[in-house]
Amino acid sequence: MKKWMSIALLSCILFLSACAATDTNKLTMPELTDREKQILETAANIAFVFDYTADQNYKKVTLWVEKYKKGKKVAEPISELSTPLPGESTKGSIVLTVTQTLEEELLFSASISDAKGSASVRNQEQLKSMNDMATLFTTNPQEGLLLSDNMLLAGIIYTSTTEGSPTSTLSNDFYEQKEGSLDELKEYDVVYVLRASFEK
Repeated sequence: MKKWMSIALLSCILFLSACAATDTNKLTMPELTDREKQILETAANIAFVFDYTADQNYKKVTLWVEKYKKGKKVAEPISELSTPLPGESTKGSIVLTVTQTLEEELLFSASISDAKGSASVRNQEQLKSMNDMATLFTTNPQEGLLLSDNMLLAGIIYTSTTEGSPTSTLSNDFYEQKEGSLDELKEYDVVYVLRASFEK
C-alpha cells in the first residue's frame, strides 16, 4: 500500500513540475530531481515518466501496455487507462511503474494527471521463470514527440539468460515505427510496449 501511495504522491509532484513545460502538443521526458528518483526507486523496479502539453483540440488521452511473446502480440492489452482532456490548453504527466514480486508477478501501475485531477489503474501479470531472465528497458529516444493517436513511448524486455538470447535494447528503428520494426520483438521471450493515444 505504501508503494501505491508513494507513486500517487510522485504523480502529483511530477504534474506540478510539468506546469513549467512550454512546448505545445508534445510529449517530453522531464529531468527528475534526486528526491523524485528516490521515491520511484523505492516504489518500483522500473518507472517511466512523461510530461505532455495539449491544446484545446485534444479531447482524450489513452495509455496502454501491449504484450508480445516471441514477437507475437497477445490479444488484449495488459493494462489500459483512458481519461478525457479538459477541452482547453492543458499540461500534465504520465507515469508507468512496474514492480516485480517474489511470487513471479509483475505489478503495473499507470496514472495520467492534469490540472483537473488524475486517473490511475493497476494490473497484475504472471511471468514465470523470472529468475532466469534479464530485464532491459528503454524509452523512445526522440525528444519532444508530437502528440498523435499511436505513440510508442517505451519498451520492457524480459529475455532468457540461458539460451543465448540477445541482451540489447530496442533499436531506434523500432521507436521510429519503420516498416518491419515489430520483427525485432521475435528475438525476445517477452516484451511489454507502452503506447499512448491523444485524440482530437
